[in-house]
Parts: sequence; C-alpha cells; structure tokens
Amino acid sequence: MTDATQTKKEMTHISSKYYSYYKVNKPVILHTLIGAAVFYFIIHPLTMAMYWFEFHENHQVNLSVADIITKRWLHAFSFHMTGMSAVFLLMGVATGLGFGFYYRNMQKKNSLVRKQEHFLNLNIEQTIQIGENEYTEFKSSLRYDYAKKNTNKELEIVIAKTIAGFMNANGGKLIIGISDKGEILGLENDYFTLKHKNRDGFERRVYEIVNQYLGVEFCSFVHIYFYRKFEKDFCAVEIVKAPVPVYVNSEKDSSFYLRTGNATTMLTVKETINYIKLK
Repeated sequence: MTDATQTKKEMTHISSKYYSYYKVNKPVILHTLIGAAVFYFIIHPLTMAMYWFEFHENHQVNLSVADIITKRWLHAFSFHMTGMSAVFLLMGVATGLGFGFYYRNMQKKNSLVRKQEHFLNLNIEQTIQIGENEYTEFKSSLRYDYAKKNTNKELEIVIAKTIAGFMNANGGKLIIGISDKGEILGLENDYFTLKHKNRDGFERRVYEIVNQYLGVEFCSFVHIYFYRKFEKDFCAVEIVKAPVPVYVNSEKDSSFYLRTGNATTMLTVKETINYIKLK
C-alpha cells in the first residue's frame, strides 16, 4: 500500500469520525450557537437599551426611540463593553448547551420508544398469526356481546376466568378485540359501553374486573398494552404467573381455573388440591 493511499484512508476515517460526532451532537451544537447568538445580538443590546432608558427617565432627551436603540445597540458591541459582551456570550452558550443536551436526550428517548413500539407491533402480529395456544388466548370483546348486539357483563366473568387460568399456570397473553380466527374486531364496541369511552376507560375496567373477581392483590400481575391496526384498537393483557393459587370469586362460590393447552378449565375441589400440592 502506497503512502498516498494510506494517507487517503486515514483522512477518510478522520472525516467519518468527525461526521459521526457532529451527527450525534448536532442538537447540542445548534442550540449552543443559537443561544450564543440570541444572548449576544439580542438580549445584550436590549439590556443596554433598557438600562439607558431607566437611567435617563428623568432627563430631557431629544432623540427618538429608534435612534436611542440604534446607538445603544452599537455601543453594546464597542470596545468599552467587551467584558459585558463576553458575559452575555457565556450566558448564551451555557443556556444553549442546557437546552441542547435536553433536546438530544429527548430525541434518544423518543427513538428508543419508537423502536420498542416497532418491536412490540412485530411481536403481537407474530403472536396473532401463531394463534391460540397454552400461552395465548383471543377474546372478541371485554363486555360487548356480538350475538345480542348489546352489553353483556357476564362476558367480564369469562375474562376473569381466563386471567385466573393463566395466573395459576405459567402466565400468558390475553388479546382482546381479536376473534378466534385471528380477525381484528377492535375495541370500539367495548368503548361505547364504558363511562370513559377510550383506552383509559377500557384499561381501568380490566383492572376493576381483576379486583372484583380475583382480588386487588393480583392487579400487579396484569399489564395492559394497546395496539392499533386497520384503524382499530386492540389490546394485549400480559399476565404473570401468580406465586399463590388464584380463585374466581362470585356471589355463589369460589372456583379454581387453570390454563391447559389452548383452553381454560375449571378444576374440581379434588383436582385443585392435587394441583396445588404438585406445585
């Protein structure tokens, strides 16, 4: 390899290194320059003009406001005001640096959030394509009855049983707003049945169901994520395995449910005792 070729490669490497540095720190550099310019060329002379007006407010002045501002602006950058100019310049640099670092950190966080959302969307699409199994269950709705075309709170008990079944097994994912065949139905019909007709109201209702039928202590084992596709919302309820048996409590009795294969099964008292012993 000739010296010229080696030198060219080194220069290319250095240029690439500096470009990468500039690209990463571009927000900081730009904010620093803008901050310095604003403080030096705007705030500094304006401060001088305001100070002059305050000092001469009781004196008779035969100059117009425009003339005074012009003279003060020129005086601000004179040799006699070098020290003051330097102070304002440093203030501008410090302010710009602060805003620049803040903006750069916000960009990094937003980029990370976008990457996470992209990963979650890919993951949920793969989950839907795989279909129902030991760790995944689809439910068309939370409380809207597609057969009767109205609100059916009995469906909420089905949701509670499914969640309890996952908690008693190995955890899993309950996807609401998806048909058994994997068709996206959306949550809009459920929204219509709620007091707060949005994602917040839906999420709140899921936790109320867990609290009502399983117990408030199990709410921390449930995490809800919303997705949107084909202009329709649907959600995934991530359920963590519980360290203790979870029962579905109704007005009549308490029942024990377990996720087995792609179904949620109610165990008899004997089966429940044996399963708890095995665990």
